[in-house]
Amino acid sequence: MWWALFAFLSCIVTGDHSYAYNINAPIQTFVVGQPYKNASWRHPPEIRVCSDTKVTAFRINHAVSYWQKLGYKFGSVSVDNSINCTKAYYGEILITLPDSSFDNTKIASTRIYSKISTDEIVKAKIFIMPKDSKKARVLEHEIGHALGWAHYNKKFHIMHSNWIMGGLDASGLQNDG
Repeated sequence: MWWALFAFLSCIVTGDHSYAYNINAPIQTFVVGQPYKNASWRHPPEIRVCSDTKVTAFRINHAVSYWQKLGYKFGSVSVDNSINCTKAYYGEILITLPDSSFDNTKIASTRIYSKISTDEIVKAKIFIMPKDSKKARVLEHEIGHALGWAHYNKKFHIMHSNWIMGGLDASGLQNDG
């Protein structure tokens, strides 16, 4: 019965058009295959959060914990108060304000940088606006991209491309190595 309550409550936000998702699109109820991972980290990444994003310690710790329960390891998590917090360094996931290439119809976006020859992720940038930093599942989803996972449009899955249709289902995302 909990799923019915969750489904009902998730419908309440459909009137908020700031998400820019087509809520009248057909619902996918069947997905073929498993989630796909584009690349992987060789070493556990550090996470640096730019203070301008307004991502709270609670939100980042909750998001990191979600992935740790699936077997992923991370280095330290730190907050950067500098005014020029825009450059991701080798071995880190940077959570920063969007740059000029950001699609304003999205809640957040992630860019990964990897070695072409090995598909090893060397750094990642998560772009998020302060107004979206407190939304449930957004950081968990974007950290999933920073870990190399592609969208997987199974209803209620954390990697669903549509925030409204997503959830906390992590099937197929367990860390193999």
